[in-house]
Amino acid sequence: MRTRLQKSGIIQQFIGYLIFLSILPVIVIGFTAFHTSRTILQQETIRYTLALVCNQRDYLDLQLEQIESLIANISGVEEIRHVLADEADTLNTFTALATQARIGYILNGYSNLRGLVSIDIFTVHNAHYHVGDTLNVENIRHDVHEDLFQRALQNNGFVTWTGIEENVNVNSSHKKVITAAKILQTTDHQTLQPRPIALFLVNYSVADLYDHFQQANLDDNAYLMVLDGQNRVVYHPDQALLGQFVSDSFAQLFTSVEGTFIQEVDDQAVAISYVRSAKSGWLVLGLVPLQTLTAKTASIGRTTLVMSFLCFAIIGFAAFLYNRDVVLPIRTITHRFQQLQTMPAALQAPLPTHGHDEIAELVQWFNAFQDSLIAKQQAEAQIQASLLEKEILLKEIHHRVKNNLQIISSLLNLQLEGLHDPAARAVFEDSKNRVRSMALIHEQLYQSPNLAHIDFAEYVTSLVNYLVRVYRVDESRIRVHLSLASLYMGIDTAVPCGLILNELVSNAFKHAFTDDRQGDVLITLQPIAKGEATLEVSDNGVGLPATIDVQNTASLGLQLVATLVRQLKGTSHTANWDPDNAYHTVFTITFPVSTRKEFLLDETRPLASSG
Repeated sequence: MRTRLQKSGIIQQFIGYLIFLSILPVIVIGFTAFHTSRTILQQETIRYTLALVCNQRDYLDLQLEQIESLIANISGVEEIRHVLADEADTLNTFTALATQARIGYILNGYSNLRGLVSIDIFTVHNAHYHVGDTLNVENIRHDVHEDLFQRALQNNGFVTWTGIEENVNVNSSHKKVITAAKILQTTDHQTLQPRPIALFLVNYSVADLYDHFQQANLDDNAYLMVLDGQNRVVYHPDQALLGQFVSDSFAQLFTSVEGTFIQEVDDQAVAISYVRSAKSGWLVLGLVPLQTLTAKTASIGRTTLVMSFLCFAIIGFAAFLYNRDVVLPIRTITHRFQQLQTMPAALQAPLPTHGHDEIAELVQWFNAFQDSLIAKQQAEAQIQASLLEKEILLKEIHHRVKNNLQIISSLLNLQLEGLHDPAARAVFEDSKNRVRSMALIHEQLYQSPNLAHIDFAEYVTSLVNYLVRVYRVDESRIRVHLSLASLYMGIDTAVPCGLILNELVSNAFKHAFTDDRQGDVLITLQPIAKGEATLEVSDNGVGLPATIDVQNTASLGLQLVATLVRQLKGTSHTANWDPDNAYHTVFTITFPVSTRKEFLLDETRPLASSG
């Protein structure tokens, strides 16, 4: 008897392991702080960007208001409107110079307006008045002039902000300008309808607007954009993009007056804040890459990552110790258990014992178990040898019984050869079939892997095929159908059922189809409840005579059926000439079956002819 080891160590090791695991909450808190700070920073930056674009929108509206005020002042001068309304042949050099001087005088009052490039007035009579950065107005882009004139005509507003355009004056140093257009009109005295008399253009400097937006305070890699009403770039840090159209898919993202969303731009996630000008319909956008937003939290992330690696290193070392002192011995025992399935315990040496804790006690108990297992395996080997010997003996018995029954059947065949009386031959033939039905059971038993049970469905198939051959059944005239469920029976049930089936099928073949009558025989085997089954033999032949009493008859076959049903502790039912049934004669036997083997319902055989 092994002495019980004192318990110590494993509880303390487990508590220490849990203490090391308590570092994990610190790691969770660190990463939570990192993600929280990053989220808050993103929200605050997006909020700041939205406020910034709103301020820039207000600045842009202020600039546009000043330009509109300039246009209102100039277009409201009656002298200018009177001159512009005159017919072309009434104009002379003096009036043209006076108008030019008047426009220059008014422009001088707005000299503090930054970014103003030029003012142009094009009359419908092809007169041109210009004040601006250049006095050379010989070269005019007529296509631009005509496009601006048509767009201004179609607009019902006070001023048409066409956006960034090619400068109508080719000789100007400002190739691209922001253009405001207005149609000057007068009332026709004959029709009393307004008619256009001139196109009023004010050109604003793109460079001045660029310098202003460049000063906006945004983080690295973040920038502003301004889009005009036609989705052309009015401002972008890359001046090469000025005047270019943005993609339709990008322009369709801005469906409201203002908002913020995340979008992929140039293969990186960007937070876009935007606001639309109610005056001009232009968009002011602030684009901030998410990578820029998270860059400021990188130090928190790096610190948390370093602490995480440190904590994991500590946990790894603790896990190494725990694995060496606790897990590895248990794994060795587990591996030894696996080896016991393929290798006899007697061939394996006992495990070594180290220490005095619970693991050492577990190893010691395993060694004790292995000793008892060796003794058990030796005893089981003796039992298996005895069972094998008995199984061989039982198979031999079934084989000998089957052979003896076959000898009896052969003797009956020899006796039949000397008989000429039909009645006597029928008696011997029936006896031979009964012997054959019992021999089939023993034949299946010694061929079956289970010596206690046979699959009665297979037996029924074999017996019916035998009877079809014995009675020389014409299968084109008498069709046999089988509907059999796989049902296992012991010999005590199988032998009576086999004899009953032999009598009923033999009677059907001999008596049901006289006078060359055609018909069908149906044999059904089905479980109906746990522990019960039915065997049914039906035919649509001539039917039983009305005078015969199945339970009290002189027929040896039917007497044998009634006796065997009582032996099975079952019940029988006979239906004859049932108008609701396609089969005229139906013998139904209900009997209990052994509960040691449950019914096997996985394989139900469909109706099929068998011969």
